[in-house]
Amino acid sequence: MHMPKKRVRPPARLRDSVLKEFNHRCAICGSDRPQIHHINENPDNNEAHNLLPLCPNCHLSDQHDPTAQLERGKLLLFRKYTDPLILRPQFHPLWLRFRFFDSIREDMWGNTMEAQVNELVEFVRALNMGEFYAKRLQMLLVDPARAMLIAFGKHDAVVAGNREEMRREHMAKLRRNREAAERLLVELLRYQDWPTAPRSSQGRHSEHDAS
Repeated sequence: MHMPKKRVRPPARLRDSVLKEFNHRCAICGSDRPQIHHINENPDNNEAHNLLPLCPNCHLSDQHDPTAQLERGKLLLFRKYTDPLILRPQFHPLWLRFRFFDSIREDMWGNTMEAQVNELVEFVRALNMGEFYAKRLQMLLVDPARAMLIAFGKHDAVVAGNREEMRREHMAKLRRNREAAERLLVELLRYQDWPTAPRSSQGRHSEHDAS
């Protein structure tokens, strides 16, 4: 029998600290008297980075799809950078192309990984200031060994001969540079002509804990 998760109320000092961080308002729409939301929906996890004040409306609805809950990954990104554009519908296609980092596997090296990196870079290139940021993403994410071999006209057989070493180097580079790439994408948002005000939530809500 599946037992429901036991709700552990955040300590008062931590709860007050999180509310104070966002001026006792919903982190998304700014309405007052928000609830404390556990981003990963685990009521046992009362780490500060997992707690976010949200009004009931913003707690239940996704900015991209009003019938769906907010995606945990987006909320974690928003919690980290507090940029409201992260929650705009226009960010969603970029978010989808960045999420491949969450499913990187050792056997993905090669055409699959290269295609996903290239799609992200090309999508960024189509945005405002995209050429500038696409070049920097390429430096962070493109396999340097493979790029060098291709640039100097080496045959695919040479690439294949160095495959294992190149795979390890590229995987290490992707893991090492993920956060730097993430920061570039968030920085890029400031140059987009997207509305900055999320959907507002009207009315006053009681301030209590919610998962």
